[in-house]
Amino acid sequence: DARLIEEVPLAVVKAAMASGVATRPIEDLEAYRTKLHSYISGSRLFIQSTIELARKNPARIAYAEGENDDVLLAMQAVVDEKVARPILVGRPSVIQAKIEKMGLRIKVGQDVDIFNVEEGDLDEKYWRRYHSRVGRAGVSVEAAKTAVHTSSTVLAALLVDLGEADGMICGKVGRFDEHLKHLTDIFNPQRDSGLLSSVCALLLEDGPLVLADPFVNVNPTAEEIVGIAKDAIEFARGFNIEPKVALLSHSNFGTYEDSSALKMKKAAAILRAEFPDLQIDGEMHSLSALNPKLRATICEDNGIEGRANI
Repeated sequence: DARLIEEVPLAVVKAAMASGVATRPIEDLEAYRTKLHSYISGSRLFIQSTIELARKNPARIAYAEGENDDVLLAMQAVVDEKVARPILVGRPSVIQAKIEKMGLRIKVGQDVDIFNVEEGDLDEKYWRRYHSRVGRAGVSVEAAKTAVHTSSTVLAALLVDLGEADGMICGKVGRFDEHLKHLTDIFNPQRDSGLLSSVCALLLEDGPLVLADPFVNVNPTAEEIVGIAKDAIEFARGFNIEPKVALLSHSNFGTYEDSSALKMKKAAAILRAEFPDLQIDGEMHSLSALNPKLRATICEDNGIEGRANI
């Protein structure tokens, strides 16, 4: 079990220090544990600063699928890492029974809280809040009550909207687009245009790769691509990643001149003008973005050094 590299050396160090055998005691055992963990977890390297920040300020996170087995398994790690105060949306009796059956060490009320979906049905403030958001979009009072009763994603979002949770996680069960629709009914997009985008971070051996936008927009305009790229740049910087942006296309530095290729080229030009200090180029193939030697054989004076990370 590779995880033992984190536990066994730490136990040996503690024993050596306690017995007086250690000639150079380690003052910060937590930092030593983090260093050991970094040897086996690429994700830890990627999000270490965020984990440390979360530990200092544990947020109240509502988990929409609080009765799901995988979610409950994840809760044990969340509790052990002390990165959040989970709020499980579901039926207390079902959640407690599963915790016991799965042998988890989670203590309800101490480690996690439960938002009882049945009480959510009874408290009219939730459906009233939801109806205030969607009442002018063709959703009747009865339909609002039904949505709150049947959708844990709606309930979790309402907890955030009402300030009873700081954030939420949903989507373990069901279709992405349906969850997104519920969320956009309750939360207003930051942009006046209503543009939303998504990011997906791949943890590769040579560092993280951020994909934008893999889930939301089907055929964005050049201006929307610029907005999507800005979201990805902001996301990467949040993890202390220096952005290297490649705009992908079936065209590879001008091999096609159709509208799809031209809009990527236009978006790249807009981004370079707006972010002159960043490495941004396109349009190009994905292989060109990931292989600097190959990219140099196609366009030697391209604007990216090494592998693109967005």
